[in-house]
Amino acid sequence: MLEDKLLSNKKAQVWITDFIIGFIIFLIGVLLTSRFIFNAMTDDDFSRIRVEAETTSEDFLSEGVPNNWTNDTLVKIGLITNNRLNITKVSRLYNMSYPDTKFYLPSGLDYLLFFQKNLTVLNITKCGYGAINLTSCAVDISGLEYDNLVRVTRFVIYNNSIIQMVLYVWE
Repeated sequence: MLEDKLLSNKKAQVWITDFIIGFIIFLIGVLLTSRFIFNAMTDDDFSRIRVEAETTSEDFLSEGVPNNWTNDTLVKIGLITNNRLNITKVSRLYNMSYPDTKFYLPSGLDYLLFFQKNLTVLNITKCGYGAINLTSCAVDISGLEYDNLVRVTRFVIYNNSIIQMVLYVWE
């Protein structure tokens, strides 16, 4: 009879151990699932901004509409002519007001555009253009307030050499 009581106690202890291990596995599953759902929701905003940044950079690296646009005839901003950076178009862009340029871009998000060669910002009529003023040709985005920030770098031909067009887009 004493043996029966000891055996029944061991069975109960094994059941409690199984329950605790199962409960821990269940909690881990719930935590991983909630984390996955939370990350999936935040990635949608970043993905949307990334797509908007790529689209905006493609627009800048087009000829624009019409091909030889002026500030009066502009339908779509483009900075390229014959697969090369057109300084006249860059100057026209830089001379537009920032809110006007956002109207002609597909995203309407804040941006910063500049050109660089060997990690040095080039002064092509200005050091850059956008929501931040680059007066000293030094890029400092540390003071920006944003939820998501995307940087797109594209190569373009300027004065028979390859330079980088850098575009920051944020929300």
